[in-house]
Amino acid sequence: MNFNLLSNEIFLAFFEYLNGDDILHAFYGLNARINALLYKQHRCYFFKFSSLSKPYFDLICQQHVPMIADRILALHLSDFKSTPEQINLFVSYISSLRQFTHLRSLSLSYLSSKEILLKIAIELPHLVQLTHLKLYTCHFPDYNETDFELLTKNIWNLPNLTHCYFRLLQIKQQPFIILSKISSSVTYLSINPEALNFNSINRLFQYTPNLKYLHAHIHSSDHNDDYIRSSFSSLTILKIFINAHSSKIISFLRNTPNLHCLKITMKCCNFIDGYQWEDLIRNYLPKLKTFHLSMGNLSIIRPMTEEQIDEFMNSFGSSFWIDEHRWFFRCMCDKLLIRFETVSDAFYYINNKFPSMFKSIDSQDKTERLHTSMSSFLDVMRFNQSISSKIYFSKLCSVSVKFPINDQYWSMISNLHQVSSLLLDFSTYFSQSELQALLNRMPDLRSLTIHQDASLPFPMSLFNCTSSSIYYLYLQYCKHYFNEEDCIILSHSSLTSQCKYLDILVKNRESITIIVNNITSLYALRARFTDEEIYELKPSRICNNVDDEDIQWLIDHLPSTCTISRDPSGINDIQIWIK
Repeated sequence: MNFNLLSNEIFLAFFEYLNGDDILHAFYGLNARINALLYKQHRCYFFKFSSLSKPYFDLICQQHVPMIADRILALHLSDFKSTPEQINLFVSYISSLRQFTHLRSLSLSYLSSKEILLKIAIELPHLVQLTHLKLYTCHFPDYNETDFELLTKNIWNLPNLTHCYFRLLQIKQQPFIILSKISSSVTYLSINPEALNFNSINRLFQYTPNLKYLHAHIHSSDHNDDYIRSSFSSLTILKIFINAHSSKIISFLRNTPNLHCLKITMKCCNFIDGYQWEDLIRNYLPKLKTFHLSMGNLSIIRPMTEEQIDEFMNSFGSSFWIDEHRWFFRCMCDKLLIRFETVSDAFYYINNKFPSMFKSIDSQDKTERLHTSMSSFLDVMRFNQSISSKIYFSKLCSVSVKFPINDQYWSMISNLHQVSSLLLDFSTYFSQSELQALLNRMPDLRSLTIHQDASLPFPMSLFNCTSSSIYYLYLQYCKHYFNEEDCIILSHSSLTSQCKYLDILVKNRESITIIVNNITSLYALRARFTDEEIYELKPSRICNNVDDEDIQWLIDHLPSTCTISRDPSGINDIQIWIK
C-alpha cells in the first residue's frame, strides 16, 4: 500500500539510478501504472548486457526493447566467454539500429563476425546522437582495408561523436589511418596497437583537428624513415607506447606545446637520458604537469654495466627533477630486461617476478615499496629461495600457489582477504587440508585456475574442498579430460556451487550434458573433446553450425534455450551460453 502511494515523479527519479535490465526485472509487471511509467514516461534506459543471463537477455530484446528503443541511451554488448554469440543474437532480434534514435553510447566487445560489424557500420550514420563508440578486442581474421575504410568513414561522419575507442585484432594488422571525412567533434581517441606510425599521426590530426586525448601505440620499424614534422596544438593528454628511435620520439613531442599530461612507455635501443628530457620539457612542453615515463628493452639488445646505469640515473638527479617537479626515477634489471621509470603511485609494478637489480633516485623508494604495490604475483619458484624478511605483499588480488606451501610464503603473504584470482599449481602431491586452509583465507575468491603436470594423475580429491564464492573455474590447463563420472563429482562439489563460467576438457559430449544439467548456477561453458586436434582449423564449423556434428548433437540433447557454437578464438572449443 505505501509503495503505491509514491508519486510518478519519485519513481522516475529513482529509475534514473538503475540499469535498464534491473529496472525491468524489478518493476515490470507489478501493476498497470508501473508498466505505463516504464513504457511511456521513463526516457533514459542504459543497458549493460555483458553479465546477463540468456533467458532474461532474450526476454528484454524480444519483449521490452521494441517498446522503448527510442529511449535507450546506452547499449553495451559483448561476445565474451560468459555471453558467447550475444551480439549476433541481439542483431537477429533487432531489425535495425535506426530505431535507437537517441542512442548516445554504443559498446561492442569481443565481436568476431565481420558481417555483423559491417552491418552495424552501414547503420552508424543513422545514430546521429551518438557521442561514445567503443569497439574492444574485436577479432576479424578476414578483415581488409576496404572494410576498415567503410567503418572509419562512417564513424568520422557522426556529427556528435566525441569519444572513440578502437581495438580491432586481425591476423594481418591493418593501418588505422584510412580517412576521408573530417570530424570536428572527436576529442578522445584510443587506437589499435601498432596501427600508427609518426607520419600517419599527421594525417590523423588533419582529419581530427580538435583531438585533445590520444591513447595509441606508435610503431616505426625504420629510424631512417623521413618524418614530416607537424604541430599537434590541440593535444593536452597523451598516453602512448612507442617502439621507435629516440630522435624520432623527441622530434614528435616537440610538436605538442599544450600537453599537460604525458604517460609514455618506450621500447628503444638508445635510452633518452635526463638531460634530453629536461631540455624537451623546459623548451617545448611548458604546460606539462603530469609525467609518467617507462623506458625498457631487452638487456641483450641494450646491455649496460652497473656503472653505466649509475651514470644514466644521475642524469635524472638535477634540481629540475628533484626540487621543481619531484619526479623521481628508478631502474630495475633482470637477466632479460632493463627498465627505467618514474616513481609514482600511478605506475604499479606489473611484472610477476622480482628484479635482480633495483636502484632509485628517491631514498624512500626501496624494494619493499615495490612489493607492497604489487597486485599480482606468479613467481611461485621464488618462494623456495631465501628472501629478505622485510618483503611483504599487502595488496595482492591475484596469486599463484605451488604445493607444498612453505612457511616463507605465509610470512610474505599473510593477508589474502583481497585475493580474487588464484592459480593452483599441482606439480607434486598436495594436502587436501592444506588447500582447504588456503581457500578459507580467501573469502572473496572469484576465479580459480588449476595447472597440473600431465605426467601426474589429476587429484579429483580437490573437489572435496569447500568454497562458496568461486564464479569462474578454469580446468583446461590441468591436462585432464573429465569423463562422465568425473563430471558428476565436479557437479556436486562445493567449488561449483556458485560457478557461472566453466572452462574444461571433457572425454565426450555426454560429459557436457551432465555439467549443464547439474551445475544449476552455470551461465556459460567452454569445453574441448579428446578427439579434437588442437590446431586443426575447420572454417565450416565457424560459418555453418548445421554441418557440425558435435554442435547438432548438443542442440538435440541440451535445453532449447542454450546457444551453442564454436569459439572463434579457439575453433576446437565449443562454447555454450546456458542461462
